[in-house]
Amino acid sequence: MALENAKEIVETDNDRIVMVILLIFFPPLAVIMKCRSCNCWVVLCLVLYTFFILPAYVMGVWFCFVRGRKHENRYIYTQTSV
Repeated sequence: MALENAKEIVETDNDRIVMVILLIFFPPLAVIMKCRSCNCWVVLCLVLYTFFILPAYVMGVWFCFVRGRKHENRYIYTQTSV
């Protein structure tokens, strides 16, 4: 399921299961897996995990599962409307 015009990689259900497992043990690893590189989101999650553990979990869940949902919905709508 590759998207031609998308900048992000489409995730499978297996990717999401692995992200949940990584979120439980170490949230920055789940953020790395989601963005596929080390960028400012990973650094922010590392800093939050170092100083404040609970906000790192909240940020990890937000980044992995809430952020970017508009992109997925747009893909679903274009597939069903064709």
